[in-house]
Amino acid sequence: MIKRAASRLLNKRTRSAPLGAISLTLIFLFIEFFDELHYAIGNATLPAIRAELTLSYAQVGLLLGLPHIINTFVEPVLMLLGDTSLRKRLVIGGGLAVLVGLLLTAGATTFPMLLAAYIIGFPASGAFVSLSQASLMDANPGREPQAMARWTLAGSLGNLIGPLLVAGGFALALGWRWVFLVLAVFALGLLLFVSPRKFPTHPNNRIANDRLSLGLLLRNLREAIHAPTLLRWIILLDLSDLLLDVLTSYTPLYLTDVIGVTPTQTSLLLSLLMLASLAADALSIPLLERLSGRWLVRITAAISIGLYAAFLLSPWPWVRSELLFRIVLLILIRFSTIGWYSVLQGEAYASVPGRSGTVMAINSLSGLLGGGLVWLVGWIAELAGLPAAMWLLLLGPISLALFTPRDGKIRGAG
Repeated sequence: MIKRAASRLLNKRTRSAPLGAISLTLIFLFIEFFDELHYAIGNATLPAIRAELTLSYAQVGLLLGLPHIINTFVEPVLMLLGDTSLRKRLVIGGGLAVLVGLLLTAGATTFPMLLAAYIIGFPASGAFVSLSQASLMDANPGREPQAMARWTLAGSLGNLIGPLLVAGGFALALGWRWVFLVLAVFALGLLLFVSPRKFPTHPNNRIANDRLSLGLLLRNLREAIHAPTLLRWIILLDLSDLLLDVLTSYTPLYLTDVIGVTPTQTSLLLSLLMLASLAADALSIPLLERLSGRWLVRITAAISIGLYAAFLLSPWPWVRSELLFRIVLLILIRFSTIGWYSVLQGEAYASVPGRSGTVMAINSLSGLLGGGLVWLVGWIAELAGLPAAMWLLLLGPISLALFTPRDGKIRGAG
């Protein structure tokens, strides 16, 4: 039922559009579905990968953080070029590199091999997925948060299905490598679908159809960097990720190493969390049509602070089932992040219309902050234990509650 409702919500915006536009929009949404499917599978298989390759917490932190940091110096160039006529070729090239990274992951037998696959995958995903997102935003000027809500919903479907695939593989004693081969086949299929399509261009884009001009690209970047509104949204987006992707990345290790559940149980529990995320993302679409996204972020951030603190302080003496209590809290925490990514990323695009690639370039530059925080969690976990390190993630909702700009509550139903 939830999947049918999600499908209706995804298609609502595109029913009256030309057939070609519908096809391209759906391809972009499938690319996001693939990306989050890949991400969810990576998280669900992390405990098994860690056990087979005997990785330490410090190595896990390096695996999750170092590619982020290296990507900071590579992806901005790709994103800037994405505001030119090269965008489509960058998307296709990124998809091919994603395919290579998946094959390397499937065959990894040592930590350096796995790290190399992750380092390749990060900028590749930026070219393949982020520029697809930018193209979807260019096709929806003035409705960026709403378009982002649909994009996020497509990703949530991938997040839901990924752990289920991993759990099924473990139950059948297939291990974890096969699922990355399946992802590689999926990536190849997406490349075949996207290659013949013509990409949309935002009406305010000054260089998409002109000759490549390094000077104009750098001028665009300089103007965007000096836009305080854009920088606010980018920084808040990175900090919000602490209770989004970073929490999701470390949750499997927390469940197995701290609470003591099995890898199969962990995958099933992650699917339950992703189901909650899917429901929240589906709900965010009608909510953002009526409520101010900024107001929604501020209120939910304040709620998430209390929920996450309660999760970290568990076990509570009056709770009979600690596992059930923590799972309920994780579900509530996931619900409390409703609309964060959609609103913050959408506001970033809206702050400099027509320069979606430039927005993604600055977003990539800020990855140094995000990657550093991910590594810091792993480093603290190595020194003081994972439960202590998880307190660092509270920085995210606290920042959103304090620094998201105020706005009116009601946007209007029209």
